[in-house]
Amino acid sequence: MAHSLQYQITESVRVVEIEIGKLLDLAGMLRDAGNDVLATTVSNQANKLLEAAVALRIAMAG
Repeated sequence: MAHSLQYQITESVRVVEIEIGKLLDLAGMLRDAGNDVLATTVSNQANKLLEAAVALRIAMAG
């Protein structure tokens, strides 16, 4: 059961990381379109999600 839970968490983190990539792509498109304020906001939120994903990976490793 613990193995299954670890697998589910790992898969969830992977999905979150994929979505983070999409958010960072969106931030780049917004910046290119001249909407720097929104681009910065999206980028900041993506970075917070990335920090959470990294923290989960660290917690699972240790």
